[in-house]
Amino acid sequence: METLREQGPSSYLVKLVGFSEVRLSHQPYESADFDASGHKWRLIFHPAGKEEEDGKDHVSIYARIENVAASEMLMNNWEVDVELKFFIYNHNVKKYSIFQDGTVKRYNKEKKEWGFAQMLPLSKFNDPKNGYTDGDACIVGVDIFVTKPIVKVERAVFTHNPPNNKFTWKISDFSKLGGKKYHYSDEFVVGDRKWRMKINNPKGDKEIKTLAVYVQAMAYLPNAVAASTYAKLKLRLLNQKNSNHIEKRVFRFYSKENQDGSGISELISVEDLNDESKGYLVEDTIVLETTLLCVTKTKFVDSI
Repeated sequence: METLREQGPSSYLVKLVGFSEVRLSHQPYESADFDASGHKWRLIFHPAGKEEEDGKDHVSIYARIENVAASEMLMNNWEVDVELKFFIYNHNVKKYSIFQDGTVKRYNKEKKEWGFAQMLPLSKFNDPKNGYTDGDACIVGVDIFVTKPIVKVERAVFTHNPPNNKFTWKISDFSKLGGKKYHYSDEFVVGDRKWRMKINNPKGDKEIKTLAVYVQAMAYLPNAVAASTYAKLKLRLLNQKNSNHIEKRVFRFYSKENQDGSGISELISVEDLNDESKGYLVEDTIVLETTLLCVTKTKFVDSI
C-alpha cells in the first residue's frame, strides 16, 4: 500500500547520489548501521530488484537487524516483532511515498531481514515523470517500530441490573429547602464507585420553572480501576397517590473526574409539582428514585 505524507521517516533516511552505478551492478546498497527502537539496523536498497525473492523488474527494499539489545541477546531464541514503513521521496509533489502492508514482522536468528521485493515496478521508479528520482539521485528511508507484548488488558464488563442498583431519596420539608442552588442526596454504591442524586432548588428561585434531577458519579471504591463508567439510568419522581410516576431514562459515560452529572433538566414543572392534587408533593415531601439499569465494571487482566 502506497500513501503520501510530508514528514519523512523518524528512524533513518539515505540520499543516494549517482546511484545508477549500484543499479547497473545489480548489487544492493547497504546503509551504515543505525539505532532504532533499542536495536541496530541497516537499510538494504535494491534499485535493480532482489531477483531471488521474486523482485525482478522491481525496486526492492529491506530492513536488516544487525544487533539486538543486550537484554535479548541473552536469550537463545530471541524474537523482535516489528512494524515497518519504507519511504521514497517524490520530488514532483515534495512528499514521501510510504509503503507498508500492515503486518507485523518477526525477526529472529533465522530471519533477520524483512521488506518488500516488489515495492515499485522499475518502469514506474525509473520514469522521471513520476518523481521518484531527481537526475541520478533518490532518497529512501525507513520507520522501525518494535511492538511489545501487552502487559495488561483493560476488561470492561457491561453489567445489567447490578446488585443494590436502586436508590430512593425522600426529601421532607421540601418547601423549606435552603437558598443553595443545588441539593444532594446521600451517597450510595453501585458497581465500582459511589453515586449521588442532585436536584436544583425550585423553591429558592422564582425564575426556575422546572425541577431538574441529576445523577453524579463520585469516588471509586478502594482497588477499583479509575476508568470511565458507562451507566444507563432510570430516574423517577414517584406519585404518592397513584402509579402515575414520572420516569425518564439517561445514557451516559462518566469519566473519572467528578462532573456535574447527567439527568433530566425538566422532569416536571414547578406548577405541577406544587399542585398537591397531582400527588407528587404530599405533606411537603417528594420521593425520587434512581435505578442503574446497566453499569460497567472494569479490571485489568493478563490477556484477552
